[in-house]
Amino acid sequence: MISEYMGVESIEHNMCPNTCMAFTGPYLVLDKCPICEEEHYDSIRLRTSGGCSHIACQKFVTIPLGPQLQALWCDPQHAEDIGYLPEETRRIHEQMHTNGGLIDVYDDFCKGTDYLKAVQQGNIKPNDIVLMISLDGA
Repeated sequence: MISEYMGVESIEHNMCPNTCMAFTGPYLVLDKCPICEEEHYDSIRLRTSGGCSHIACQKFVTIPLGPQLQALWCDPQHAEDIGYLPEETRRIHEQMHTNGGLIDVYDDFCKGTDYLKAVQQGNIKPNDIVLMISLDGA
């Protein structure tokens, strides 16, 4: 459905059944996970096929970020929503200027010191896309 609507294709990768790692890049040729020693391929299918059927025990799917972001710009409403960040940043700078460098309420990531410092240093520009990631041990 995503592919039909946005033109974004997903990519499947083999992974360790215990989610230790992905069998990609230099690990693609491994038969076992180097961390937990779990099999890369379904051993029953591999054995019954005479070593011809390499079916991964576990897979995960990624959806590349670049095409997702490009697709957002194609939709007028999403493109307008993307304009929130530079507009809010401008408002924050105005508020700080009139409040002696203070922000009244910290209710959005763009009011944080890391973001504002990156804007001030020119590392984030008005037309840049800012990505956030939250890692919770996954």
